[in-house]
Amino acid sequence: MLNDDVSNQAAQLDSYRDRITNFSNEFDLGLFVYIVKRTLVWIGMCLVLAFGAAYLYLRYTAPTYASSVVLQLGQSNNAQTVLKVNNLMEDNNLQADVQLLRSKFFIAKAVERLPLDVRYFFRGQILTEEHYKQSFYSITHIKVTNVTVRGRPITVSRMDDGNIQLSYTIGATAFNFPVVLGRAFTTPHFSGEIHYSGRGNWPIGQDRGTYYFTLNDTRSLTAELASQISVSIADPNAKTIVIAYKDHNAMLARDLCQAMADAYILYDLQRKSESAESILRFIENQKDTVFAELRDSELKLGMFKRDNRVANMEQLTPLLLKRSDEYEDEILKLRMEDNLLKEIEAAAKQEEGHLNVYELAPLMAGTDLAPSLEDAIAVLGTLLQEREGMAFEVTLENENLRVLDRQIELQQGLIMESITTMRERIASRMADFNAKLNEYEDRFSELPEKELAYARIERLFNINEKYYTQLLEKDIEYRISKAGFVSENHVLESAVLPTQPVSPNRNMVMLSYILTGLILGVLIVMVRYILHNNITSLNDIAKASNASVGILGMVPKYKKEIPVSQLLVDKNPKSLIAESFRSVRTNLQFVDNTPGPKVIAVTSTISGEGKTFVAINLGGIISFSDKRVVILDLDMRKPKIHLGFGVENIRGMSTLLIGKDQVHSCIQKSNLPGLDFITAGPIPPNPSELIISSNMDRILEELKKEYDVVLIDTPPVGLVTDGIKIIQEADIPIYIFRADYSKKAFVQNVDRLMNENHITKLSAVLNGVDVDRNKYGYSYGYGYGYGYGYGYGYYEDKAKQPVQGNWLSKLFNRI
Repeated sequence: MLNDDVSNQAAQLDSYRDRITNFSNEFDLGLFVYIVKRTLVWIGMCLVLAFGAAYLYLRYTAPTYASSVVLQLGQSNNAQTVLKVNNLMEDNNLQADVQLLRSKFFIAKAVERLPLDVRYFFRGQILTEEHYKQSFYSITHIKVTNVTVRGRPITVSRMDDGNIQLSYTIGATAFNFPVVLGRAFTTPHFSGEIHYSGRGNWPIGQDRGTYYFTLNDTRSLTAELASQISVSIADPNAKTIVIAYKDHNAMLARDLCQAMADAYILYDLQRKSESAESILRFIENQKDTVFAELRDSELKLGMFKRDNRVANMEQLTPLLLKRSDEYEDEILKLRMEDNLLKEIEAAAKQEEGHLNVYELAPLMAGTDLAPSLEDAIAVLGTLLQEREGMAFEVTLENENLRVLDRQIELQQGLIMESITTMRERIASRMADFNAKLNEYEDRFSELPEKELAYARIERLFNINEKYYTQLLEKDIEYRISKAGFVSENHVLESAVLPTQPVSPNRNMVMLSYILTGLILGVLIVMVRYILHNNITSLNDIAKASNASVGILGMVPKYKKEIPVSQLLVDKNPKSLIAESFRSVRTNLQFVDNTPGPKVIAVTSTISGEGKTFVAINLGGIISFSDKRVVILDLDMRKPKIHLGFGVENIRGMSTLLIGKDQVHSCIQKSNLPGLDFITAGPIPPNPSELIISSNMDRILEELKKEYDVVLIDTPPVGLVTDGIKIIQEADIPIYIFRADYSKKAFVQNVDRLMNENHITKLSAVLNGVDVDRNKYGYSYGYGYGYGYGYGYGYYEDKAKQPVQGNWLSKLFNRI
């Protein structure tokens, strides 16, 4: 038996493998449609579950709303265009502005413009929603005395007297404080006042949820909101930027986008105005200093002319004057650079050791110093910007912040050293030029002393006058440029209040879940088709046995509940089942048509394939042809004949085989004339030995004298070997298969039974065939010629019995 089980399992695995390999080549449409019908319940369940899951997902998923604002960057300077003056404002760098908008430093500026210091929430049984600008109460005059309360939910509940109770937990300690509406309250962690807003009372029907609020700081809010903010370049040529934000609250999404756009426009204007003011302050300081020097040299020149009566220096050699003028120009240029370096050095020491980068860049604009210092100052500016962003996220004791401070100090020291070195070089060059001038003055020593003194004073006057004139020109130029500057950063598309959520997409969710349910249902159908290893038609038996097993016919599936008696052919002699058994009875003559009484043995592979049902009804249909039939129940391990006829199992074959009773005393009559039966009797401990005993042959010989047909219900040969001897000796051995129950590997048991026991007349009957399955079994039966009578009965019944049921059943029957 163990070897049989192993062989059956191996055959089943081979069947699975062959079906998967030949799936595309041997696709069985009839079987596939049949499995689809059988799996419609599962497909329906998958669709119902998918629809239910989609509904639950949509019902209990907080909707997400998205809002956006389109910002165009630009600037206009009409004075620069008309008067051709220099631009003192910084040009917009689109990528740099995008990074600025993404930084937490800037997001914090936008958050400060919104009323988010107190956030109001309502927590339901599953979802929590924020009542931004829609809360029925408000907390005012807040003063936080202990920062541990920030970010913690503070529950607001209504008391019986109409007042409010605040509840919150810090660590393992719970705090509860009654609060009177409109009056100031104080807790160990914060103080304030609570007021009703809007309707002025507690909302009705919201007692199943919890109202609470949180006290927030800018840093925590910035960290929470920054993850949902996206800033991208819409069009580089048009310099347009899109600021988008997603949140579960539609109004908050709109307000934050608009706040970021407004904050940027204001911040950009302030930043560029500070740059212009820094340059103008530098020019004003230089004007005052140079004007004092110019006035002093002018007084000295006037006094020299008056005292020495020297009118001009036309007597000096023109060449010496030209050389002197060139060196004077160089000294003037170096002096201006030295003064500029002094101002840069002074600006570097203004803010507690940190360079004011935003003032240094405008000071160097248009000078020869810019290439030497602008890279170092740009690096310092980047470090300062990183420090500003990091200061919003970490404390001053953070190690990364300290490292960044050290880098800033090192970069500042490098800039200071560069300034010192450059001043030393300027001083060296000025000394060289002065030496040259002294050389020319030595040459002038031969000139009259008074003319030489006049030339010295006049040269100093000319230097101061020229320098002062340049400062006046720059002052007027920059003031005109500042007056003509107009910021053209403006909002192209304002943020609007979203009415439809972007997530979850209702249609997409429903479609995806339903498609998932359909795919799952189709997968179930395909898996059941591929793994289908049950016999469903006579064709399966013929293919598995290579047509070596004879086919007697098939018995259709009984749609209603089978009665206890299991005898159906007498209830409706013209029914489909009765016609199928007539077809089997007709085909018996092709197995053995010799005269005399016949022994028919009915067996199967396992229990539950319907051999007892076939034996009882086959005996009944044979008795209709005026033949005397007796049915013997030899399945003594699991007897059922007595149940089929509704009698007791007190005596029977077991008592006959041990010689306790006589044959005539064990024969019982059925309701059909000519149909008798002998039950199995009490279950014996040794049924195999009783069946192969000589008493069995004697009983059969005795019964053959009184009956035309002895029909034996033998044990399943796939489980026990009790019935093999009877199958060998029977005139007509019948093997029962049950559609959609018996495995295809069972057919190999039949081949093995025929080959090993030399059973040549073994024929098969397929029981429980679903005739509504696209005529799958009927078509093959008719082709073999065995199912002609059955087919006639099938169509006759269909014609006489109209289709019953609802429109869905009719549709399936037509399919």
